[in-house]
Order: sequence, then structure tokens, then C-alpha cells
Amino acid sequence: MDRTRRAFDPQEEQAYEEYAFRRGLQAQGRIPRERSRAPQERAVRRETAPARRARAVRRRRHGHPVLTSIFMIAVIAAAATAGLFLRVVHGFERIDSRQMEAAVSGSISGQTVADTGLRGYTNIALFGVDSRDQSLADGDNRSDSIMIASVNDRTGEVKLVSVYRDTLLDIGGGEYAKCNAAYAYGGPEQAVAMLNANLDLNITDFVTIGFEGLAEAIDTLGGIEIEITEEEAEYINMYVRDMHSELGTPDTPVPGAGLQTLNGIQATAYCRIRYTAGDDFKRANRQRTVLQKTFEKAGKSGPFTMLKLGNALSDKVATSLSDSEMASLMMKLTKLELADTQGFPDQAGFVFATVNGQDCVVPYTLSSEVTKLHAFLFGQEDYVPSEEVERRSEEIRALAGL
Repeated sequence: MDRTRRAFDPQEEQAYEEYAFRRGLQAQGRIPRERSRAPQERAVRRETAPARRARAVRRRRHGHPVLTSIFMIAVIAAAATAGLFLRVVHGFERIDSRQMEAAVSGSISGQTVADTGLRGYTNIALFGVDSRDQSLADGDNRSDSIMIASVNDRTGEVKLVSVYRDTLLDIGGGEYAKCNAAYAYGGPEQAVAMLNANLDLNITDFVTIGFEGLAEAIDTLGGIEIEITEEEAEYINMYVRDMHSELGTPDTPVPGAGLQTLNGIQATAYCRIRYTAGDDFKRANRQRTVLQKTFEKAGKSGPFTMLKLGNALSDKVATSLSDSEMASLMMKLTKLELADTQGFPDQAGFVFATVNGQDCVVPYTLSSEVTKLHAFLFGQEDYVPSEEVERRSEEIRALAGL
């Protein structure tokens, strides 16, 4: 499928996060509100202040998209067992699976095609995007989150790998940039191809979720219980206060540290915390906690609650999976078990470096990280990456001056 390529600003993501954080501090009175910004800073952001403000609010309000996508899988699985499958998936935006497979086939190396160790697993790419009120499957969407879900066909066990969006990878045609640029340049086809080419994978299907959903889903379930620290409570309330201020709704702060029942907005705020020790890695742990608690709560819900959740999320999903493929997948997931999650690259396996003006997460060696990935997903402890991955690994090291 032809895509119109657009300029991708590598500094926008960080700018949006910094803006949201600063607004929270201003709302608390911790720092003064800014009257103006330097011309250089305005040039970096490129959008007007009201536009940035609206975008930051949308991102906080709508939740964490990949958490929503995994939760959506649980909803579909429950709907399938309750005989409500077709009603849940009816509103999905579709890309023909044969078209998708043809588009990404060239990204799968010959070694991967012949690799028997990948047989018995269904691998799906999960993307969370800011859809900007347009088709979720279009290019020009920002891929905020990237995950790989690997399903053991025999046991239904699911393992998740979160690919850090700032990771320096070949996004297509030998161009190296932050990996989340692939979706903006070429939609899900280019993003899936990027994952296959860099990680020796055989993904041919995807699920993409817009920013809406997680908070609404958690509220429908009646909230989730999470143990939080005093520092986390402070940050949750900062985000929640700012969000409610923008929405014109009553503030709902958490009372403090300890075991708390978080509503949808509070849980979403908890997922977004990144300014404590551990940064993005700790944030990934928080997202896992919310996911697990949501699974537990959903598992105790009846079929009509699950249908209500499915109806709320169904028009926020795009996928290449056909009804029959989803039905087959959901049969494997009737005993859904989230076995483990992992980040890519491994926390001990990368450095931060500036490449082509972008602040990137750079694997020490891409090839060694791919070996770790295959050991985690498929039990291939002695996996030897393809020649294509080895070549990209050397090119990344050279670009980063390692």
C-alpha cells in the first residue's frame, strides 16, 4: 500500500511529555506559570501552545494504548467463550490479512522462515497511536507504544515484549532512526516490517489501538486495587488534578500511600509516571501491574460486563486479523495467562546516545539483544542472529560511535 511520507520531528515526543509534566507542577503552584518561551523553544515545538495543551490533555485522558490493546485481547477472549464474539469485533477497522502478509514478507529473512524454533507460536505486533481523528491504520500516526505479543499455540501462554520507542533501529531502506518513526512513515506495514527485519521475527499481523479506552474500561470494572508509594501518590494526584482542571470535572485525588482502589483516570495517571527512580523501566513495571490487576478484575466479571467493555473499545481498534483468525486465536486464549513481560533492549544492554540529532536508546550490540529476545520468547538460548541482523548491529554501533 502506498504511503505519503511526512517529516517526522524526533523531538516532539519528549516535548509533549515535558510539557505535561511542567503543567502539572504549575497547577500545584510548585513553579510559576510561564508568560512566554524563547523563540528557539517555540521553534522546536512547532505547534501553538493551545494545540500542545489540547494534545497533552488528550494523551493523559485517553490512557495507555498498548495496555488497552492487551486488555482488548482479554475482552475478546471472554466474549468468544460467552458467544458474543461477532458483536465485539464488528466495529474493528480492517486491513486485509493477505495484503498485510504480502507487504511485510520481504522483511522476514530466509533464516527466520526456516527457523523451526518459531513454529508453535503466534506473534502479533501491538501498536498504540495518537490517531488525530483519522484512520488508525494510516501513516502519519504517531506510534506511542510498540509491543510484541507471542502466544504459545499449545498452552495459550502470552509473553509480551515492549520495544522502547526511542530505540535506534533500521526503520526501512537502511534508514536508522527512533523505531517509532516507522509507523508515522508507513503505517502498520512498515512498522511490522521494521520489527521483523531488526529482530529476526515472522510477524504478519497487527493490532492498533487509539488513545481512548483504558480509563473507561477500568471504571466499568469498578476500579482496581494497587499498592502505591507516597511518591507515586504525589505524581498521580499531580496528573489527575491537571486533567480534571482541563476537563472541568471534580478532582479525585488518591488519599495517600498504601493499598488504594484506583479509578480509570487514577490508574491511567499511575501508568504514566516516569519521573521517579527507574524512569521508563519503572513505568513499564507499573503498566504491568495495572494490566495484571485489570485481568484479575475482568476474570471475575460476567459476560454482559465483558460485552459492555468490548462495545466501548471496538471502534478504537484496527487490525489485519480476519474474523476467523481472531476466532482461532481466541480459542488458544480461553485459558489466557500473561506469563511474563520484558523490555527491548534489555536494561543492561544499551546506552543513550545522540545520533543524527536524535537522543536514542542504542543497543550495545543489536545481535546480542536479539539473542536474548529469542531466548525469552521461544526458549532459544543459543540463538544465532541472521546475517542481516549482524550487519545492522554493526551499522548501529558505527552510527553511535561505540
